[in-house]
Amino acid sequence: MRLHESVVDGIDVFALQGDIDLHYAPVLRSRLQSKIEARTPTLVLDLSKVDYIDSNGLATIMEYFRDAAKYGGILCMAGLNEHLKVIFEIVRLDKAIPMFATAPDAIAALKQGCVQRPSDALFNRPA
Repeated sequence: MRLHESVVDGIDVFALQGDIDLHYAPVLRSRLQSKIEARTPTLVLDLSKVDYIDSNGLATIMEYFRDAAKYGGILCMAGLNEHLKVIFEIVRLDKAIPMFATAPDAIAALKQGCVQRPSDALFNRPA
């Protein structure tokens, strides 16, 4: 996995490439944790060059989503291929995390205020 970090119009973007799996999820977790510590208000994960994600990668993204929501941070996903879309649909993350066709689409939606912060109720439901 490769990760290119940038800021576009004041919005943090992580462009990921390769597989997000057991070997690379800890690296991603560490980078995302630094964004939590910095209380990053918005983050777009550009997955347009990601071919595969396993449960470790999903857990890493879900942890960031949960922890960022605690301070009002927003996470958006962009560029998921059909295989990744199916995985996110199976675990129902497509219902919780805003997803966009491209990173520029996500950035535009964030700048226009079209993306809402996650509801506290999302995290306080019985299992």
